[in-house]
Amino acid sequence: MQKKLGFLNFGNFGYDRATGTVDPKAAFDDQLAMTVAAEEEGLDGAWIRVHHFQWMMSAPFPTLSAMAAQTNSIELGTGVIDLR
Repeated sequence: MQKKLGFLNFGNFGYDRATGTVDPKAAFDDQLAMTVAAEEEGLDGAWIRVHHFQWMMSAPFPTLSAMAAQTNSIELGTGVIDLR
């Protein structure tokens, strides 16, 4: 049986400690870059998570669509999706 290796992103999501703000574009760009790099390094999967009251991207499915548009073989998915 072949094992697969992936990651569940708990990234910084564009959080700037100096200002206490989040840059949504930086968060989105970082997520895409991390996924492309993971595929290039041979990882098999990339998942994102969404939790209440945490600084993150608020729309996981458009983000997953953008990730899919920039990758070819890596599996994409969600770790947790809350109902807002």
